[in-house]
Amino acid sequence: MPGTVTAVDREWQARARRLTLDSIYDVRAVAGRWAATIGSLTGLLSLVALVAGPRAVDQLPVGWRIVTGVCVLAAIGCAGLATWWAAEAAQGSIGSALSTYAQVRDRFREQERTAVALLRRARILVVAAMSALVLGIALTWFVPKPETTEYLLVRRGSAVSCIPLKDGLALSLAIDAASTVTVVKRCPAG
Repeated sequence: MPGTVTAVDREWQARARRLTLDSIYDVRAVAGRWAATIGSLTGLLSLVALVAGPRAVDQLPVGWRIVTGVCVLAAIGCAGLATWWAAEAAQGSIGSALSTYAQVRDRFREQERTAVALLRRARILVVAAMSALVLGIALTWFVPKPETTEYLLVRRGSAVSCIPLKDGLALSLAIDAASTVTVVKRCPAG
């Protein structure tokens, strides 16, 4: 550019040079913090899934149980791979010692591109993991539960009584030797 180079121009040029030379370290620092964030998010959602999960999933119909399980497994897989890629971006890789300026520069630039790509993939996988886990939890909340009412069937000779059982119901019966009591899923017709 035409004109005189000022001290401010020189300072900005020096900053640009430092940013260019140190960019791999900046990317690795961000990747390290991102790996910690992945661990925190995954831990939080896993805690929610652990607390609400097994009892709620057991109440789902079999098909929805499978879908929920696939969502949770996808979340675990995506979170694990995201953590691996973020850690790899943060730590870099070991290579051979290079001797020329051009080789060092090219290797630095290659490692920076690789770290940026790994970090970008890790972020995408975290979104996928969170989405899959939230979907799995949502399924346990919103999928209609199958009817689980059981009945107490009391037979005394030819007389049949059918009493619906609900959660928390305390029932006390006094019966004689000719009666039988059975818990059934459905009352007999007739």
